[in-house]
Amino acid sequence: QGDAPERLERQVREHPVVGCPDLTKHLTALQRSERARRDLRRLENRVEARSDTLARRFDRVLDVLSGRGYVADWSLTAGGETLSRIYSEFDLLVAEALTGGLLDGLDPPAFAAVVSMFTYEFRGQAAAPPRWPTPEVARRARAIEGLWRSLAAEENAVGLPETRPPDPGFADLVHEWATGSELEDLIGDDDLTGGDFVRNMKQLIDLLRQIGDAAGDPGTARTARSAADRLFRGVVEASARVSV
Repeated sequence: QGDAPERLERQVREHPVVGCPDLTKHLTALQRSERARRDLRRLENRVEARSDTLARRFDRVLDVLSGRGYVADWSLTAGGETLSRIYSEFDLLVAEALTGGLLDGLDPPAFAAVVSMFTYEFRGQAAAPPRWPTPEVARRARAIEGLWRSLAAEENAVGLPETRPPDPGFADLVHEWATGSELEDLIGDDDLTGGDFVRNMKQLIDLLRQIGDAAGDPGTARTARSAADRLFRGVVEASARVSV
């Protein structure tokens, strides 16, 4: 073993690349190649891990949709077709409310007030208790909250992010606006600004129109469209024209 270092030095001196005039360039290129190879392996491992996570989440979503009758044998059911027409963070909850009849049989102002639960979100420190425009709106809202609790519990059980709770804090103002009240009468003593009011109304109108296209019951579809038309007036209509 004593002559091992000398033998190693001799092998290095006699190696064919030692006399290469571009040896330094070649070694630098080799180092870059090795770094690139390591970086590629890291990226491949990261993509594989992310793909695996997405696949697991997809399977969990599919389990929820299948369990609630929206998918069967990799095909959309009638309820699934309804769900596919709703574009909202509450898409599944809206579809559940529709297919469960919780939006049927309401007049347009009440319909708009109930649906506002799916678009409004209070952003202050502590929300005041909701003001219910009618007992029927309160009853439907509580039924939808119960539906949300069921859905949230199922999401938690399968490891999916929980859908935030629907917020009825805009329902009373929506009902009043749909029945013809003026803006200054609605937000004078409220924390909501005129800009917030218009923004929330536009989001609500968009969802109402989606429901008008998605609802299987013709009467519910007509009510949704009528509710959207009632809200699209005054400062809300004017702001839409300005943005165009």
